[in-house]
Amino acid sequence: MTPPPTLLVVDDEELFLRTALDGFAGSALDMTVLTAKNGKLAVQILDERQVDLVVTDLKMPELDGYGLLSYMSHHHPEIPAIVMTAFGTPEIESRLSEQGITCVLDKPFDFPRLQNAVAEALSAMARGHLTGISLATFLQMIQMERKTCMVRVESKEGQGLLHFKDGQLIQAQAGESSGDGAAMAILAWEEPAIELLKSRTPITGQPMRPLPTLLMEAYRIKDESRMDKASGSTGPPRQARPLSPADLDGSPILQVPPPPLNSLKEHAMAAADKLKELAQIDGFAGCGLFTPTGEQLCLLGAEGVNLKEVGVLANNVLMNAQKASLEMGTGRGQQVHVEAEHAHILVRCLNEGTDPLRSMPGKAHIHLVLILKEDASIGMAKLKINSVIAKMAEDFRG
Repeated sequence: MTPPPTLLVVDDEELFLRTALDGFAGSALDMTVLTAKNGKLAVQILDERQVDLVVTDLKMPELDGYGLLSYMSHHHPEIPAIVMTAFGTPEIESRLSEQGITCVLDKPFDFPRLQNAVAEALSAMARGHLTGISLATFLQMIQMERKTCMVRVESKEGQGLLHFKDGQLIQAQAGESSGDGAAMAILAWEEPAIELLKSRTPITGQPMRPLPTLLMEAYRIKDESRMDKASGSTGPPRQARPLSPADLDGSPILQVPPPPLNSLKEHAMAAADKLKELAQIDGFAGCGLFTPTGEQLCLLGAEGVNLKEVGVLANNVLMNAQKASLEMGTGRGQQVHVEAEHAHILVRCLNEGTDPLRSMPGKAHIHLVLILKEDASIGMAKLKINSVIAKMAEDFRG
């Protein structure tokens, strides 16, 4: 008879751990529940016991959640995780990824939300659809938490370092390569092991290209490598060596040089009046225009909400959804709806080009993010956002 799955809950709050033990004991879920007060104790349990799923806070003494997830990447890469934290944005209930973090829960939350997340994770595990943390998800958490640190990445392709300051990627090294080329090579490595390092010296430098941009280019490198293997190409894999600045030849990540950001902002000034139509929606909380790589173009409303950060997160979600929809053969993903506990977030892509993930000359390519209160009319909002972004197309062509 197969034993029930084992859940490990890691948090430095004793009350929460007792609540977890009592709550799961009284639920319909058939599983064994273990607890740990910090990442260091969790590591001991992981090395001594069979654990199937980890639920962890990020901010803890001894060894925090990042350190625990880093250890799991090295020694228990097959174990999925649910992360509990607070991002300082509207309560985004969960962010799913292709692999890795099963769910991210914003604190504070009601215990039934955690029960549901665990139940969904166990169901996915039973179907064989859940694996351990991915590098992309780990780095996006660092970005959202505005963490200053170094991340060492190792794989069969090599070893690299990623330097973050206040959540922004500012340096990357892989072999003799550095900068954007090194970062994209690292992000494209297969089966990476992650190690979180504290910075012993102050990290200096200017932010590199936005992380979502680098991730999308890394996805492209991976996809092209897989296509080479599928076609029987005898050439070296595209991600076999770190990219260098010479490989980029000074070209931008997008397929063609996009308009300068200042130029785009000038276009956005012409489109700003059209955003005001969205403010007429019942339950309107804020909206903004962004480039596909997350740069802010213009904002409207959103009192008490960090709309710029929400826009970056929404872009990440949309790009992952677009890539997934293409892989499933359902066409390009155009709109994502994130239903949170106290808000709704709609992000809509307008891309007139033939390539769903890249910009083309003379074709509009922008993202519109709309934040609504929890009681808003979603159906009306979706109709309105489609109408407004279509009116903006002419403003962003050329």
